[in-house]
Amino acid sequence: KIFNRPPKGVRKVVISTNVAETSITNDDVVFVIDSGRVKENRFDPVNKMPQLIETWYSAANARQRRGRAGRVQPGQAYFMYTRERQSQIAPFQTPEMLRVPLSELCLQICVLQLGHPQDFLAKAIEPPSPAAVSSAVALLVELKAIDPSVCLTPLGYHLAALPVDVRIGKLMIYGTIFRCLDPVLAIAAFMSFKSPFSAPLDKSLKGIFWISPT
Repeated sequence: KIFNRPPKGVRKVVISTNVAETSITNDDVVFVIDSGRVKENRFDPVNKMPQLIETWYSAANARQRRGRAGRVQPGQAYFMYTRERQSQIAPFQTPEMLRVPLSELCLQICVLQLGHPQDFLAKAIEPPSPAAVSSAVALLVELKAIDPSVCLTPLGYHLAALPVDVRIGKLMIYGTIFRCLDPVLAIAAFMSFKSPFSAPLDKSLKGIFWISPT
């Protein structure tokens, strides 16, 4: 719907996530209002799990968002933060591989039979530290997702199919086996979702709407 031209006398307003930074070019966007915020996966030291949090973006993100306006005609971008904040923004975003635990990634490497996770991840452009990879492999061995020779177990095969942290995945599988899935799902949802007080359901905005300038 964002590509539809609004009727005469009506202004189109598009509310978007950071997916629109590079994936979408809308030729009638003239103004961009940038909050300077982005949601990214970070390691939560309290729960010891990756969580999706809201934080400041990088200067590279700012250039991409600014470029959404004026693609085929003159445009303007407005940034909702001070110049002091702008001077503190990092040039580039830290790769996710360096921000979150690597247990899920190591498990996927084992599923795809790409070799030892330590050797495979060392080939990355910005590889994670060997200590982080060793910690992730040790966790998978402790959870019995892989054996000490880094071979996938039947439990690990099922954990790799679940889009959650490996510890939460094992909790859900065992909850199914012991027939206590309802309370286990409540615990899993509580541990893997952000605080409901940061974005109440009745206050959320999404999509596209048109307003009259008058």
